[in-house]
Formats: sequence, structure tokens, C-alpha cells
Amino acid sequence: MATLLRDIYQELSANTANSRLWKTHVWEGPAQSDIISWESQGFGVYQGKIRTILSRDGRIQMLHSDRLTAFDRHIDYVPLKGVILTAITKFWLEEISKTLPTHFIEGLGPRAILAESLHPIKTEVVVRGYLAGSLQRAYQSGARVFCGVSLPEGLKPYARLPEPIITPTTKAAAFERDENTSAEDLVKRGVCTKEEWDKISTMALKIFSLGSQIYAGKGWILADTKYEFGRDQNGAIKLIDEIHTPDSSRLWKMDTYEALLQEGLPPEMLDKENVRRWLLDHGFSGAGDVPAVPRTLLLDLARTYLQVAETLVGKPLAI
Repeated sequence: MATLLRDIYQELSANTANSRLWKTHVWEGPAQSDIISWESQGFGVYQGKIRTILSRDGRIQMLHSDRLTAFDRHIDYVPLKGVILTAITKFWLEEISKTLPTHFIEGLGPRAILAESLHPIKTEVVVRGYLAGSLQRAYQSGARVFCGVSLPEGLKPYARLPEPIITPTTKAAAFERDENTSAEDLVKRGVCTKEEWDKISTMALKIFSLGSQIYAGKGWILADTKYEFGRDQNGAIKLIDEIHTPDSSRLWKMDTYEALLQEGLPPEMLDKENVRRWLLDHGFSGAGDVPAVPRTLLLDLARTYLQVAETLVGKPLAI
């Protein structure tokens, strides 16, 4: 019989010190024996920061673990996070596939998605509609050009930008740091052609607009997010990877946004920014030892992610 994720989180909340119970609901990723078994079946295996990718016969399986990362470092595990993010990504890939090309084929259970195997274009296409995160920190330090994009004077923290902008980064190997770049530099280094970048940026802005509209209908603001793209064997560009999840996006509550902005306070958030802030408050921004995040905070994050997923799919998640 299926068990609701919300019931599992209630049990974990009442037993946060029970490490055995905690580990029961965490998938850290494949064991070495799993990898050996998959390779013996002819799969290529790639280990990313969060996902394990199995490739064979022109298709891939994306398996989503419960690892939590921030500042390009492994932080901890959030029970059943992979199940939640798989449900969100499946929802969005199905939605986007109605109007734009994606690599999505079908869902394969609670943690896996089957997709077309494409050649990844090695950049993360970050679309921003608001002054937040690294953009806000750079702006407050005096920068008025960010990733090749000029910014106007007088922007307040968390304010809406005059229009969405794209601030690409390099695509580093797992647990190495992505670096800010620009469209001009991507073309210069041969990551993509000018024509491909024009196609990518047009697609990214369309996807961001659709995501913003749907999230607005749920009472949320899609402040920023990142997209990845790949080429098929004919050179056609398609959306790949995770999309519009709280792991890869900033989501804010719309009903309190304006009042908090006027008071100079941050928005109510539905993403992992609260964990990033906790880490920053404890002196961690990517270098040195990772402080132990309280399990209560990890469970708060899990419930927030679950709220996003269940609102999107329109039913309780269960395993």
C-alpha cells in the first residue's frame, strides 16, 4: 500500500534523532554494485551532483537522488527529495513539450525519467526576472554589467527587473564551480554558434514566460531559474535536464511580496535559499568544511518542495 510523503515527514519530524529511520527514507545514489550491474548490461553511467544518468541505445534514464547541494558542494541529504523533484520535472517537461522540443519521453517510476540522449551544450542558461542571488550581490557591490548584460541604476534588492535577462554560466564537472560567462564568450569559445545561441535564448525566454504564468496561477513568483539544452543527431536544439524545480529556481510567495519589498525584507521563499542563508550565517559559502545542517531545517525544506510538487500535479505524492 502506498504511503503519503506528508505522513513520512510527520513521522520523521517526531523522530529527528533516529538516524536509522532517517536513512530508510534517503537514497544517497547508486552503490558501486549497482554501477557494475548497469555497466554489465551495456549502460554508460555518469554521476552528476544530484542525478545518475544511464545511457544506452540513444536513450537515457535520469535517476534522482536525495542529495542536497549548495555553492557547488554536497551539503546533506533531504529524505525523498529525489521523488519530489522527479514529479516536478516530469510535470514541466510534459508541459513544455506541448509547444517546444524537449528530450522527454516518459516517467519511469518515482525517481526516474526516460529521455532522448542528446549532446549537451556546455552552459547553464540562467534566466532572471528579479534582482536576487549572485546578481543581487554583484549589483550591491557596484557592478552594473553582469554576464555581459547591462543593468540600470536604482534597483532595490529583490525588485523585478525591467525585463527578464539571461546570465549564462559555464557547465563544470560535478562538484566543480560553474563560472559566470557571457553569450559572446560562449560563441567565441565554440560552445555554440551565434545562431544556436539566438535559438537557445529565444527558447529559454519562452519557457521562462510559460513557467512564470503557470506559477503565478498558483500564487507564486518564478524569480529566476536555469535551463540546459542539447543537440540531437541532426543538430536540433532541445531542452534537457531538470526544470523549474525549487532546486534549480527561486520561487517566492506572491501575496506577501510587495509588502515585504516595501519594508526592505526578503520575500517568503519556496526554494532552498533558506538553507543557503543558514550556511552563510554559519560562515560557509563553498570553501572549507560544510557545517551540519539541522534535520529540522532539512525537513522544512522537504515540506516546502512537497507543497510545490503537490500543487503542480494536483494530488498528494506517495511511494
